[in-house]
Amino acid sequence: MRDSLPQPGEDRARADDPWILVTNDDGVDSPALLPLLAALERLGPARAVVPDHECSWSSKTLTRFGRLRLRPVRAGDRTLHTLDGSPADCANAGVHNLAETPPLLAVSGINIGANAGLAFLLSSGTVGAAVEAALSGVPAVAFSLQLRPDDYARWRRDRRDSLPPGAWEQAAAVAREITSEVLRGGLPQGARLLSVNLPPGAGPGTRRVLTRVAPSAYGRFFRGDGDGRLEHVSSGLRRLREMEDGDLDVLEKGWVSITPLGLGLDTGASPGDRSRFERPSRC
Repeated sequence: MRDSLPQPGEDRARADDPWILVTNDDGVDSPALLPLLAALERLGPARAVVPDHECSWSSKTLTRFGRLRLRPVRAGDRTLHTLDGSPADCANAGVHNLAETPPLLAVSGINIGANAGLAFLLSSGTVGAAVEAALSGVPAVAFSLQLRPDDYARWRRDRRDSLPPGAWEQAAAVAREITSEVLRGGLPQGARLLSVNLPPGAGPGTRRVLTRVAPSAYGRFFRGDGDGRLEHVSSGLRRLREMEDGDLDVLEKGWVSITPLGLGLDTGASPGDRSRFERPSRC
Protein backbone atom coordinates (compact mmCIF):
# COMPACT_ATOMS: atom_id res chain seq x y z
CA MET A 1 0.00 0.00 0.00
CA ARG A 2 1.17 3.54 -0.72
CA ASP A 3 0.52 5.42 2.53
CA SER A 4 -1.21 4.78 5.80
CA LEU A 5 -4.64 6.22 6.50
CA PRO A 6 -5.08 8.95 9.10
CA GLN A 7 -5.80 7.39 12.45
CA PRO A 8 -9.34 7.50 13.90
CA GLY A 9 -9.86 10.66 15.89
CA GLU A 10 -7.55 12.79 13.76
CA ASP A 11 -8.88 15.87 11.98
CA ARG A 12 -11.07 15.14 8.98
CA ALA A 13 -9.26 14.32 5.76
CA ARG A 14 -7.71 16.95 3.55
CA ALA A 15 -8.38 16.65 -0.16
CA ASP A 16 -5.05 14.88 -0.69
CA ASP A 17 -5.20 12.57 2.37
CA PRO A 18 -5.29 8.78 1.78
CA TRP A 19 -8.86 7.50 1.67
CA ILE A 20 -11.02 4.44 0.93
CA LEU A 21 -13.51 4.29 -1.95
CA VAL A 22 -16.77 2.45 -1.25
CA THR A 23 -19.19 1.28 -3.93
CA ASN A 24 -21.75 -1.49 -4.46
CA ASP A 25 -24.22 -2.90 -6.99
CA ASP A 26 -27.35 -2.79 -4.80
CA GLY A 27 -27.76 0.95 -4.90
CA VAL A 28 -27.92 3.84 -2.49
CA ASP A 29 -30.75 2.32 -0.44
CA SER A 30 -28.88 -0.92 0.35
CA PRO A 31 -29.18 -1.76 4.08
CA ALA A 32 -25.51 -2.75 4.02
CA LEU A 33 -24.15 0.59 2.84
CA LEU A 34 -24.26 2.77 5.95
CA PRO A 35 -23.07 0.02 8.34
CA LEU A 36 -20.13 -0.64 6.02
CA LEU A 37 -19.23 3.04 5.81
CA ALA A 38 -19.46 3.41 9.58
CA ALA A 39 -17.15 0.42 10.05
CA LEU A 40 -14.59 1.54 7.50
CA GLU A 41 -14.53 5.09 8.84
CA ARG A 42 -12.97 3.63 11.98
CA LEU A 43 -9.92 3.01 9.78
CA GLY A 44 -9.88 6.45 8.18
CA PRO A 45 -11.69 8.62 5.63
CA ALA A 46 -14.12 6.81 3.32
CA ARG A 47 -16.03 8.22 0.35
CA ALA A 48 -18.85 6.43 -1.47
CA VAL A 49 -19.92 6.42 -5.11
CA VAL A 50 -22.82 4.02 -5.64
CA PRO A 51 -25.39 3.42 -8.38
CA ASP A 52 -28.62 5.39 -8.02
CA HIS A 53 -30.53 2.14 -8.67
CA GLU A 54 -29.88 -1.57 -8.25
CA CYS A 55 -27.42 -2.97 -10.82
CA SER A 56 -27.10 -6.61 -9.78
CA TRP A 57 -25.60 -9.06 -12.28
CA SER A 58 -24.08 -6.26 -14.33
CA SER A 59 -20.53 -7.67 -14.14
CA LYS A 60 -18.00 -5.07 -15.36
CA THR A 61 -20.28 -3.21 -17.76
CA LEU A 62 -19.10 0.34 -18.52
CA THR A 63 -21.13 3.14 -20.06
CA ARG A 64 -19.35 3.65 -23.38
CA PHE A 65 -21.62 6.38 -24.72
CA GLY A 66 -23.83 8.90 -22.98
CA ARG A 67 -23.36 11.31 -20.09
CA LEU A 68 -23.54 10.22 -16.46
CA ARG A 69 -24.54 12.43 -13.55
CA LEU A 70 -22.43 12.27 -10.38
CA ARG A 71 -24.65 13.70 -7.67
CA PRO A 72 -24.13 14.28 -3.92
CA VAL A 73 -26.96 12.96 -1.73
CA ARG A 74 -27.56 12.79 2.00
CA ALA A 75 -27.84 9.37 3.61
CA GLY A 76 -28.21 9.47 7.38
CA ASP A 77 -25.63 11.97 8.60
CA ARG A 78 -23.33 11.42 5.60
CA THR A 79 -22.98 12.89 2.15
CA LEU A 80 -22.56 10.19 -0.50
CA HIS A 81 -22.39 10.35 -4.28
CA THR A 82 -24.67 8.50 -6.64
CA LEU A 83 -24.08 7.83 -10.31
CA ASP A 84 -26.70 6.91 -12.89
CA GLY A 85 -24.43 4.18 -14.22
CA SER A 86 -23.10 0.72 -13.46
CA PRO A 87 -21.03 -0.41 -10.46
CA ALA A 88 -17.92 -0.41 -12.67
CA ASP A 89 -18.80 3.13 -13.75
CA CYS A 90 -18.97 4.05 -10.06
CA ALA A 91 -15.58 2.50 -9.37
CA ASN A 92 -13.95 4.26 -12.30
CA ALA A 93 -15.50 7.62 -11.45
CA GLY A 94 -14.59 7.16 -7.80
CA VAL A 95 -10.97 6.41 -8.59
CA HIS A 96 -10.47 9.11 -11.21
CA ASN A 97 -13.06 11.87 -10.66
CA LEU A 98 -14.06 12.06 -7.01
CA ALA A 99 -10.97 13.52 -5.32
CA GLU A 100 -7.63 15.13 -6.11
CA THR A 101 -5.84 11.86 -5.33
CA PRO A 102 -6.98 8.29 -6.06
CA PRO A 103 -8.10 6.10 -3.17
CA LEU A 104 -5.70 3.88 -1.27
CA LEU A 105 -8.16 0.98 -1.54
CA ALA A 106 -11.56 0.27 -3.10
CA VAL A 107 -14.19 -1.70 -1.17
CA SER A 108 -17.25 -2.99 -3.03
CA GLY A 109 -20.34 -4.28 -1.23
CA ILE A 110 -21.52 -5.61 1.04
CA ASN A 111 -23.53 -7.42 -1.63
CA ILE A 112 -26.96 -8.76 -0.72
CA GLY A 113 -26.35 -12.40 -1.61
CA ALA A 114 -23.28 -14.56 -2.16
CA ASN A 115 -20.97 -14.31 -5.17
CA ALA A 116 -19.14 -17.62 -4.70
CA GLY A 117 -18.35 -19.95 -7.57
CA LEU A 118 -17.13 -18.97 -11.03
CA ALA A 119 -20.56 -18.37 -12.61
CA PHE A 120 -21.77 -15.90 -10.00
CA LEU A 121 -18.36 -14.27 -9.59
CA LEU A 122 -18.13 -13.41 -13.29
CA SER A 123 -21.70 -12.08 -13.31
CA SER A 124 -21.48 -9.99 -10.15
CA GLY A 125 -21.62 -6.21 -10.32
CA THR A 126 -20.02 -6.12 -6.87
CA VAL A 127 -17.00 -8.06 -8.09
CA GLY A 128 -17.06 -6.16 -11.40
CA ALA A 129 -16.62 -2.86 -9.57
CA ALA A 130 -13.63 -4.28 -7.67
CA VAL A 131 -12.13 -5.52 -10.95
CA GLU A 132 -12.54 -2.05 -12.48
CA ALA A 133 -10.74 -0.47 -9.52
CA ALA A 134 -7.95 -3.03 -9.81
CA LEU A 135 -7.57 -2.28 -13.52
CA SER A 136 -7.18 1.37 -12.54
CA GLY A 137 -4.28 0.44 -10.28
CA VAL A 138 -6.17 0.48 -6.97
CA PRO A 139 -6.21 -2.67 -4.79
CA ALA A 140 -9.78 -3.77 -4.15
CA VAL A 141 -11.93 -6.03 -2.00
CA ALA A 142 -15.45 -7.22 -2.87
CA PHE A 143 -17.63 -8.33 0.06
CA SER A 144 -20.81 -10.42 -0.30
CA LEU A 145 -23.15 -11.77 2.38
CA GLN A 146 -25.07 -14.96 1.72
CA LEU A 147 -28.72 -14.70 2.79
CA ARG A 148 -31.00 -17.52 3.83
CA PRO A 149 -33.47 -18.34 1.02
CA ASP A 150 -36.49 -16.75 2.71
CA ASP A 151 -34.59 -13.54 3.50
CA TYR A 152 -33.28 -13.28 -0.05
CA ALA A 153 -36.72 -13.97 -1.56
CA ARG A 154 -38.23 -11.23 0.63
CA TRP A 155 -35.57 -8.77 -0.48
CA ARG A 156 -36.10 -9.59 -4.14
CA ARG A 157 -39.90 -9.46 -3.84
CA ASP A 158 -40.42 -6.16 -2.04
CA ARG A 159 -36.90 -4.86 -1.28
CA ARG A 160 -37.41 -5.32 2.43
CA ASP A 161 -34.54 -6.20 4.73
CA SER A 162 -35.56 -8.98 7.11
CA LEU A 163 -32.20 -9.84 8.67
CA PRO A 164 -31.96 -9.83 12.49
CA PRO A 165 -31.00 -6.49 14.06
CA GLY A 166 -27.26 -5.96 13.94
CA ALA A 167 -26.62 -8.49 11.16
CA TRP A 168 -25.25 -5.92 8.74
CA GLU A 169 -23.16 -4.34 11.47
CA GLN A 170 -21.64 -7.77 12.24
CA ALA A 171 -20.87 -8.35 8.57
CA ALA A 172 -19.38 -4.85 8.34
CA ALA A 173 -17.15 -5.62 11.32
CA VAL A 174 -15.73 -8.59 9.40
CA ALA A 175 -15.23 -6.34 6.37
CA ARG A 176 -13.42 -3.79 8.53
CA GLU A 177 -11.03 -6.40 9.94
CA ILE A 178 -10.17 -7.81 6.50
CA THR A 179 -9.83 -4.32 5.04
CA SER A 180 -7.53 -3.36 7.90
CA GLU A 181 -5.31 -6.34 7.15
CA VAL A 182 -5.11 -5.38 3.46
CA LEU A 183 -4.21 -1.81 4.40
CA ARG A 184 -1.58 -3.05 6.84
CA GLY A 185 0.07 -5.81 4.86
CA GLY A 186 -1.28 -5.59 1.31
CA LEU A 187 -3.10 -8.20 -0.76
CA PRO A 188 -1.95 -11.83 -0.83
CA GLN A 189 1.00 -12.49 -3.11
CA GLY A 190 0.07 -12.20 -6.79
CA ALA A 191 -3.47 -10.94 -6.12
CA ARG A 192 -5.01 -7.80 -7.58
CA LEU A 193 -8.20 -8.02 -5.54
CA LEU A 194 -10.10 -10.19 -3.05
CA SER A 195 -13.58 -11.68 -3.30
CA VAL A 196 -14.91 -12.28 0.21
CA ASN A 197 -18.09 -14.29 0.83
CA LEU A 198 -19.68 -14.34 4.28
CA PRO A 199 -22.19 -16.97 5.45
CA PRO A 200 -25.49 -15.94 7.05
CA GLY A 201 -24.99 -14.54 10.54
CA ALA A 202 -21.23 -14.06 10.09
CA GLY A 203 -19.37 -11.94 12.61
CA PRO A 204 -15.82 -11.30 13.78
CA GLY A 205 -15.73 -14.69 15.52
CA THR A 206 -16.56 -16.65 12.36
CA ARG A 207 -13.74 -18.77 10.95
CA ARG A 208 -12.02 -17.37 7.84
CA VAL A 209 -10.32 -19.43 5.13
CA LEU A 210 -8.31 -18.49 2.04
CA THR A 211 -9.99 -20.21 -0.91
CA ARG A 212 -10.00 -20.73 -4.67
CA VAL A 213 -12.85 -20.07 -7.08
CA ALA A 214 -15.03 -23.18 -7.29
CA PRO A 215 -16.00 -24.24 -10.82
CA SER A 216 -19.71 -23.68 -11.36
CA ALA A 217 -22.21 -22.90 -14.10
CA TYR A 218 -25.87 -22.21 -14.69
CA GLY A 219 -28.16 -23.21 -17.49
CA ARG A 220 -31.06 -21.42 -19.12
CA PHE A 221 -31.36 -17.80 -18.08
CA PHE A 222 -34.50 -16.90 -20.07
CA ARG A 223 -37.83 -18.44 -21.01
CA GLY A 224 -40.35 -17.41 -23.61
CA ASP A 225 -43.55 -15.71 -22.49
CA GLY A 226 -45.53 -16.80 -25.56
CA ASP A 227 -45.48 -13.31 -27.07
CA GLY A 228 -42.06 -13.42 -28.68
CA ARG A 229 -40.38 -12.08 -25.55
CA LEU A 230 -37.93 -13.63 -23.11
CA GLU A 231 -38.07 -13.17 -19.35
CA HIS A 232 -35.56 -14.10 -16.67
CA VAL A 233 -35.87 -17.48 -15.02
CA SER A 234 -33.40 -18.84 -12.51
CA SER A 235 -32.07 -22.28 -13.37
CA GLY A 236 -30.00 -22.43 -10.20
CA LEU A 237 -26.28 -22.72 -9.71
CA ARG A 238 -24.73 -25.96 -10.94
CA ARG A 239 -21.68 -27.29 -9.09
CA LEU A 240 -19.16 -28.82 -11.48
CA ARG A 241 -17.03 -30.47 -8.82
CA GLU A 242 -16.32 -30.28 -5.11
CA MET A 243 -13.14 -28.65 -3.85
CA GLU A 244 -11.94 -28.71 -0.27
CA ASP A 245 -10.62 -25.17 -0.64
CA GLY A 246 -13.30 -23.90 -3.02
CA ASP A 247 -15.20 -20.75 -2.09
CA LEU A 248 -18.57 -22.53 -2.44
CA ASP A 249 -17.42 -25.45 -0.31
CA VAL A 250 -16.03 -23.25 2.46
CA LEU A 251 -19.13 -21.05 2.45
CA GLU A 252 -21.35 -24.14 2.80
CA LYS A 253 -19.45 -25.01 6.00
CA GLY A 254 -20.49 -21.67 7.48
CA TRP A 255 -17.05 -20.10 7.19
CA VAL A 256 -15.91 -16.85 5.59
CA SER A 257 -14.32 -17.46 2.19
CA ILE A 258 -11.50 -15.10 1.16
CA THR A 259 -10.49 -15.63 -2.48
CA PRO A 260 -7.43 -13.83 -3.89
CA LEU A 261 -7.93 -13.00 -7.56
CA GLY A 262 -5.50 -12.11 -10.33
CA LEU A 263 -6.38 -10.59 -13.68
CA GLY A 264 -4.32 -12.81 -15.98
CA LEU A 265 -6.79 -14.85 -18.05
CA ASP A 266 -4.48 -16.56 -20.53
CA THR A 267 -3.81 -20.27 -20.13
CA GLY A 268 -0.60 -20.69 -22.09
CA ALA A 269 -0.22 -23.14 -24.97
CA SER A 270 1.10 -26.66 -25.31
CA PRO A 271 3.54 -27.62 -28.09
CA GLY A 272 0.68 -29.47 -29.77
CA ASP A 273 -1.51 -26.38 -29.71
CA ARG A 274 1.28 -24.28 -31.18
CA SER A 275 1.62 -26.79 -34.00
CA ARG A 276 -2.12 -26.63 -34.67
CA PHE A 277 -2.66 -22.88 -34.60
CA GLU A 278 0.62 -21.09 -35.32
CA ARG A 279 1.92 -20.44 -38.81
CA PRO A 280 5.20 -18.83 -39.90
CA SER A 281 5.14 -15.68 -41.98
CA ARG A 282 5.06 -16.42 -45.73
CA CYS A 283 6.59 -13.15 -46.87
